[in-house]
Amino acid sequence: MAEELDVEILEEKLLSNPEAYKLLKKAVDKIQEREGSVSMLLSKTLHYLSEFSKMEPESSEALRNVLKNMDLKDETIIMIINICPQTLDELRILFELEEKVIDTETAQQILETIKPYCKE
Repeated sequence: MAEELDVEILEEKLLSNPEAYKLLKKAVDKIQEREGSVSMLLSKTLHYLSEFSKMEPESSEALRNVLKNMDLKDETIIMIINICPQTLDELRILFELEEKVIDTETAQQILETIKPYCKE
């Protein structure tokens, strides 16, 4: 059985994979320093986030701010950061949660904006 943790939730925030990696890496480092090792679940989750993050954590935070200024919902921003779409068709699918229609010019601008942040 899993051990229950007695923690208080202070804040709830949607995180992209790179942001989650940064926070989990910090926690894993503290646990390793204190206990010498971490659980297999934490280790595998950290590895997954490392492998499937499409950009560096600092880049994702900067891109989140840029996309926020484009008046996109947090859910859409997270999906864009996690997927790093490269075509208009890939990007348009991610606009499903928006309550407005994103025109082609704006979508193209978003693609051009995210390109430098995404890993090749």
